[in-house]
Amino acid sequence: MDSKGCLEPMPLLVSAIELSLGVVCDFKPESLKVIETEINRVYPIGNEPMLSTIISYGVYLGEVFVRNVPGASWGLYTGDDLLDLDIRIDRKEHSFVGYPLKRVMDFWFDRSLALSVYYQMNLDMLDGVIQPEGSSA
Repeated sequence: MDSKGCLEPMPLLVSAIELSLGVVCDFKPESLKVIETEINRVYPIGNEPMLSTIISYGVYLGEVFVRNVPGASWGLYTGDDLLDLDIRIDRKEHSFVGYPLKRVMDFWFDRSLALSVYYQMNLDMLDGVIQPEGSSA
């Protein structure tokens, strides 16, 4: 799946998120906190997610990166597990490969793994504000 493949179903995914959570999905990074709050309200811990729900929120998270971070793009998906769908960001000093669907799955079961924190932490790492684990400053 290329980046265009992810964008084709986007209106349906956004509609599903907006209807289920009662939020506006504008792809701004700030929307991630609103979505987290509403997921906590609508889907309490212990609520088993449907794969389509994880895909919807995961693609939305990936699109927040792609639409707001210069150089961000969807990777070429060739696997069998949709959770392996990735985004890639390359910078002069650092690069990043993220798995937004996996992050949503992790968040679903551990709400301390906030989507907004994931977004900001990876931007900070790309900008050299924080160092990745195991690296020396």
